[in-house]
Amino acid sequence: MKSNMPTDVKRKMMNTCILPCLTYACQTWKFTNNIKNKIITCQRGMERSMLNIRKTHRIRHTKIRNITQTIDALHHAQRLKFKWAGHVARLKDKRWTSKVATWDGPQGKRRVGRPYMRWEDDIKKIAGPDWIHIAKDREKWKSLEEAFT
Repeated sequence: MKSNMPTDVKRKMMNTCILPCLTYACQTWKFTNNIKNKIITCQRGMERSMLNIRKTHRIRHTKIRNITQTIDALHHAQRLKFKWAGHVARLKDKRWTSKVATWDGPQGKRRVGRPYMRWEDDIKKIAGPDWIHIAKDREKWKSLEEAFT
């Protein structure tokens, strides 16, 4: 990425090789603020590396993104998770993936304080607590995808 290759070649390499590695298994992630910041920071560092720009040059990331025109990694990862959730909700047979996605966890009291974020919490914020039934309608689910990402 630090060579003298043209920017469009570096962009293709970033979008086809590095982005899938960065977002590998993102369908199973909980998108906390910490994870979101790590993805954004990593991608911005790689984009600066593509153009040989240091942080001390104080160039805004929007200008760098306009030059590199790479796919936004966080948006891509969230879109993949939302598509995977719809796929899991539409499964007909009782596979482990659908059983795990609909599992409520162990019964009993939870710890005092704010509970840890669960995999489906960010999906429930957009689609509602009845997201599994909404996901079975593909058109409705596809319209909610933009709001999720």
